Amino acid sequence: MARSTRITVDLGSGDLFKAVKLAAVEQDKTIREIVIEALEAWLMLKKDVPEDKNFQSMIQTIDTYRKTYGNGGEA
Repeated sequence: MARSTRITVDLGSGDLFKAVKLAAVEQDKTIREIVIEALEAWLMLKKDVPEDKNFQSMIQTIDTYRKTYGNGGEA
């Protein structure tokens, strides 16, 4: 089972939080799902990112590592 990573974000605006909360309700999603989608979309827009810093490449590398060594990191 993958570990959950938590972050705390100061949005700097109550209105922004309300808008995100409203969007989540309208789309029948959680705020977590909305934030994850937004972050993934933002990362995908990074066109000038070197291959070794590419989000998808990083995820594939981590998945391969976990399949090979498991979450404990030992062969």
